Amino acid sequence: MSLGPLRGRIAVARGYAGRTATLAGTAGLAAGALTDAPLPFIVTLSSAGAATAWGLIWSATLPKGRIRDAATALYLVAPVSAAGLLVTERLVHGLHWWELALDAAWAAATWKVRPARMARVLAGRERSLTPEAVQQVQEQQAAALVPAGSTHPMSIWWAQRVAVEGGVAPGTVLTDVERTGEKGMSGLIRATVPGTPVPTISITALSALLDWDEEEISVAKVAGRGAGVRRLTVGTADQAVDPYTHWIKNIAPKGMPGTVITGVRIIDTDTKELH
Repeated sequence: MSLGPLRGRIAVARGYAGRTATLAGTAGLAAGALTDAPLPFIVTLSSAGAATAWGLIWSATLPKGRIRDAATALYLVAPVSAAGLLVTERLVHGLHWWELALDAAWAAATWKVRPARMARVLAGRERSLTPEAVQQVQEQQAAALVPAGSTHPMSIWWAQRVAVEGGVAPGTVLTDVERTGEKGMSGLIRATVPGTPVPTISITALSALLDWDEEEISVAKVAGRGAGVRRLTVGTADQAVDPYTHWIKNIAPKGMPGTVITGVRIIDTDTKELH
C-alpha cells in the first residue's frame, strides 16, 4: 500500500538504495558466473562483506532477545547468501546453468522479499511501516472516501471497516443515513467510481461486522436508480419514523397508488426561505 506522507525522504532514499544494491549484487553474481576475471569477484565479495559488517553493527544497537536474533538473520541473509554463491562460482570452473539459475533466484527473492526492510520493520526501526503507522494511513484513506457532507458516524464506520480493500463492500460509500426507529436505520450504498455497480454484499459478513441479526439486514434495489446505488436497511423500522414505510402503507394506497419514495431531503427551515 502507498503510505503517502508517512514515508519520509530518508525512508524513500533507503528504499532506492536497497533496490540499487540488489541490482549491483545481481550484476556481480552474473559477472562471477560468466567470467574468471578477479575484479568483479573482489568488488562483489567486498561489498557483501561490508553489508554483513554493517548488519552486525546495526543489530548490536537492538535490545537482546528473539526479535533481535530474527532481525539480524533477516538483515544478513542477502549479503551472506550472495557471498556464498560468489565463492561457489569461483571454485567451480566453467559456466553451468545452475549458477545462473541460483543467481536469478537470489535476485528475485531479494527484490521481492526485501529482507533488510523486513528486519527494520520487525525491530521497529522503520517507523513508516509499523502497524500503528499503517493503521493511521488506512484511517486517512477511509476518511478520504467519505463524501463531503457525509459526516454521520455510520458513514465513517462504513468507510473504515466495510469499504476498505478486501472488505465486504470495497469501493463504496454509505450516504443518506437515517434513523428509522428505536432499533433501525437505513442508508444508500453508492459506488465510488461512476458507472460501476455496487458489488455483491455478503449479508453474513456484514452481520458479523455489525454484530446484528442477519434477518434484520437487507441490501435492496432503489426504485428508479441503477446498479450503482443500493439501499441498506438494518433493524426494524417504526412506521411513524420511517418515511418510506409510512408512504407505502398510508399515503400511496390512498392518494398516489404504485408510487414509492426514492430519496428524502432534509431542509433546515431556520436558514432557508421556502417559496
